[in-house]
Amino acid sequence: MKTMLKVITLCALLALTTFAHAGVILSTADANLLVTTFDGSLTVGTATPSAGNCIPFNCNVAGQIANVDYQQVYTSNAFAGPTSISSLTFYNWLLGGNSLVIGGTYSVYLSTTSAAVDGLNGTNLALNRGPDWTVFGSFLAGTDTNPSITINGIPFSYNPGNGNLLVEIFGLGQANVANNGVNSYMAVDTSGTVGSRALSYSTAVPEPGTLMLLGSGIIGLAGMARRKFNL
Repeated sequence: MKTMLKVITLCALLALTTFAHAGVILSTADANLLVTTFDGSLTVGTATPSAGNCIPFNCNVAGQIANVDYQQVYTSNAFAGPTSISSLTFYNWLLGGNSLVIGGTYSVYLSTTSAAVDGLNGTNLALNRGPDWTVFGSFLAGTDTNPSITINGIPFSYNPGNGNLLVEIFGLGQANVANNGVNSYMAVDTSGTVGSRALSYSTAVPEPGTLMLLGSGIIGLAGMARRKFNL
């Protein structure tokens, strides 16, 4: 009986993945990139003084409680050679608003990708992932992003000779917090030369990130240190 229950539960979970792209509220790709420091030493992107992004940390543009699948691609040229990535740091840009990560369950995945900078597929984000796409870590709602947020995870071996780097962030059950100037924003590079992003808001669970995270356990719990007028 217990075995049958496990099988039924597994089938139900797998069934969720078939609806991964159902109920899409918003799906897009553009030239914005949250400025990112890898392992506290290599920073990719230069903050644009007049811009900032509240997605995916500080706002939800779905207009309801929903799930966000957020990706960033980084040019391989930013990396001198093979490297082991164990932390990601993002920076707060505009203070004075609520700088806490909004409600939701967050997990991070990394992979090598053949997708180009400013060339991510904004309709089907799964197509941007590479074969080495793997869970990196997680971070908590309610974490302060002022002046920065650092996400520690399982070291990921990245070889720029094999393609660009993709960072993917899932925010499941994300709170409905509008981009209304009350929330805080993160530093963003809008040049479209060193990186870009794609994002999708949906009423369905993004596949297969959550299921993989549940299967392997919540890992790499974030060590965290610590606006955008263009979404």
